[in-house]
Amino acid sequence: MLWALVSHTRWVAWRRRRRLSLLGRIYALAAALIVVSAVITGGTFALRQRVEDSTTYLITRVVPAQNDTASLITAYAQQESRVRAFLLTDDRSFIHAYEADQASAADIEARLRRLLADDTAVQELLGQVIKAAETWRDQSVNPLLNRGAGPGPSDLSQTEQRAEEQLANELRDRLNELHARVDELARSEENRAAAARAAANWLTLALVMAGLIASAGAILTLHLSLRRPLRTLLSHVNEVSQGNLDRPVEEDGPSELATVARAVESMRRRILGETRHIARMQEELARHEKAERHRAEQDYATVVDALDEGVIVVGPQHVIESANPAAQRILGVPGPEIVGTRLTSWRMFDEHGEKLQPQDRDPLQVTSEVLRLERKDGRSVWLAVTSRALTNAEDVPTKTVMSFTDITDQRAVQNRLEHEATHDPLTGLANRTLVLRHLEQARRRGRPTAVLFLDLDNFKLINDSLGHGVGDDVLRHVGLQLVRSTPPDDLVGRLGGDEFVVLAHDPGDREDLGERCARLLDSVAEPLRTQGRLLHVAGSIGVVVFGPGDDRTGQDLLRDADVAMYQAKSRGGGCHAFFDVGLRKRVQRHMDLEQDLRHAARLDQLWVAYQPVAELSTGRTVAVEGLLRWQHPVHGAVSPGEFIPVAEETDLINRIGAHMLRTATGQIGAERPGLDVVLNANLSPRQLDDPGLHALVQGTLTDSALPAGDLCLEVTEEAIMRDPTAAARVLNSLRELGISLAIDDFGTGYSSLAQLRRLPLDILKIDRSFITDLPESGELRVIVSSIITMAHAIGLAVVAEGVETAQQLDLLRDIGCDHAQGYYLSKPVPLDELLTSGLT
Repeated sequence: MLWALVSHTRWVAWRRRRRLSLLGRIYALAAALIVVSAVITGGTFALRQRVEDSTTYLITRVVPAQNDTASLITAYAQQESRVRAFLLTDDRSFIHAYEADQASAADIEARLRRLLADDTAVQELLGQVIKAAETWRDQSVNPLLNRGAGPGPSDLSQTEQRAEEQLANELRDRLNELHARVDELARSEENRAAAARAAANWLTLALVMAGLIASAGAILTLHLSLRRPLRTLLSHVNEVSQGNLDRPVEEDGPSELATVARAVESMRRRILGETRHIARMQEELARHEKAERHRAEQDYATVVDALDEGVIVVGPQHVIESANPAAQRILGVPGPEIVGTRLTSWRMFDEHGEKLQPQDRDPLQVTSEVLRLERKDGRSVWLAVTSRALTNAEDVPTKTVMSFTDITDQRAVQNRLEHEATHDPLTGLANRTLVLRHLEQARRRGRPTAVLFLDLDNFKLINDSLGHGVGDDVLRHVGLQLVRSTPPDDLVGRLGGDEFVVLAHDPGDREDLGERCARLLDSVAEPLRTQGRLLHVAGSIGVVVFGPGDDRTGQDLLRDADVAMYQAKSRGGGCHAFFDVGLRKRVQRHMDLEQDLRHAARLDQLWVAYQPVAELSTGRTVAVEGLLRWQHPVHGAVSPGEFIPVAEETDLINRIGAHMLRTATGQIGAERPGLDVVLNANLSPRQLDDPGLHALVQGTLTDSALPAGDLCLEVTEEAIMRDPTAAARVLNSLRELGISLAIDDFGTGYSSLAQLRRLPLDILKIDRSFITDLPESGELRVIVSSIITMAHAIGLAVVAEGVETAQQLDLLRDIGCDHAQGYYLSKPVPLDELLTSGLT
């Protein structure tokens, strides 16, 4: 046992020192297989040779020996029968046959001795046969033959018979023994050959089995040789891949695997060294990061505490974990009372007043929102809040940082700005923006709505004559009256100036709307006392109704309502009018005229007509008033009463006014000295506000041959009274050019001669409304006479407009009017007709 243990230990040590490579083991197995195969093949070959030898021996010796043995038995049997025949017949031929048989037997015996010379038993038995044959011949046959013929077998004594039979039997026994031995030898050789053949077959099978076993052994050997080393190596590789670097890699198995194992071990050592180096670096980095983090946390805490922005950290279950001083100040709660409370206990609302539920929020979502917080002290503050989730290493949200700013003041400012952006600052009513917004909402919802567009009658007169303060009081009064007379669901707005609008939802039929308009007008007409004055205000309302399927925009609806309002004004004001398609057509014509008027001067469609102004004392034409006319290529002659208001609504009045002034001064100047008259030209209110008016007049005089003293610019009383101070400034600058100035349409406004005295005026033109009924009205005659007297008192010449009868002309002459103008004297005519009329 001890020796076996020592031997095994030596074997293991040798294996570790002298590992066969995998290829070497394969070669060794192949060599062993070859040796075994060679041995088995050699044995098989030997057995096959033995079978062949046994077969040859059997065929060439044993079988002939069997035949010879049988022939030998036959030969001795014939000898015996021939001897007996000779004894019976004394026929010498039997003797010869006997001798021949004897010679044949001798040959057979000699052949047997040669055939089976290697078999001592056969040789011994053959010797016994020969000896028995010789004894039989010597003791029995030969004496009988020597006696001669005569005695037969019956003549022989019993002793002789028994002796002869005994000898013959002895010979036969020996022959039988020989024959039996030869048969036994034959059987023995046959058995030996069969055994050799069977052995050869078994060896062949053994060779095949050996090959299979050797192959299986090779495979098993390879499997056993590789399985454990591979498992061991794989285990080491897995450990290395998993970071387990403490266990060295064992060298086991074939040399190839040992090489791999050494490489893995080298890699393990290198990785282990690098891992330890990295671990040291990580420890150093961790210490550094910890210090930096601690310092950063201190800096962060300092910064957060110094922020004006509130910051709170909310942990699990919405519990507030920390709050900086700004958060405590904004929330109105000391820090100890905030920390530990749940965020869900705070009452927070969105911009629409809906209560917020923090637990419904996505913790991973960064949110920025504006909310309202009801503080513990009952005060509400608006906060701009930004929330961000803090996640752990697994990206799982654990906390939420909420930063917020108190925007209560900004919110108030924003609300005020939004209110100012959508409301009229004077009346507090909705402005045009908000009105349009409500119109669009109603239109999208398909809600039937009526637009009641109200414009005050003669408000400009109040504003210009009594001042803007009174005008503002009137506007506020009207707005208040409209709100009082309007249901809460309807909207009241001021579009600008003296224009108001009421959006009446679900307005009913025309009769209902008519009653509502009447109530609104009655409420507006209630007397207003302001600045010591009692004022009565009236208005006109335009109505447009829309409902589902109406594709008009809010601007379209206001435009249509505005058109209907002007229709009401055209009826005398103080009433309402509904919009219809005819009004829309008139509006369309208005828009078309505006567009065409922009190009009329360039296309030479505008021309100047001249109406003479006569001196009443002499009847002589002393001046002509240039009046603009428009010959439209489609509509024909467009009335000034139609296109002048269109131009005055836009900047076109400045353009066509300048065109008219240049044309008239050029034409009248070109006819001098034959046409010695003053040119009167009208200035619109917009032209009076034009900063380029002075340059225009100066340039026109320079470009024409008309002397400055022969140009008189007429300004309406209404235009002057809008802003008398500004008007005086403009008129003085024009007067410096040497031209004359006249106030037109006097009596339609609220100016006084005392106010006019401060203006650089030369002429006063009485409005035609005072002239039309002058013959029938003594009151008008007194008024006109007073105007003329006072005008003369301040140095103004007087012109009466709209004189259409001789009676009017005579009355004006009688009361001292200086000049007259009207259809009675001459209608406006083209220049060529003026030149040939003889009025000059």
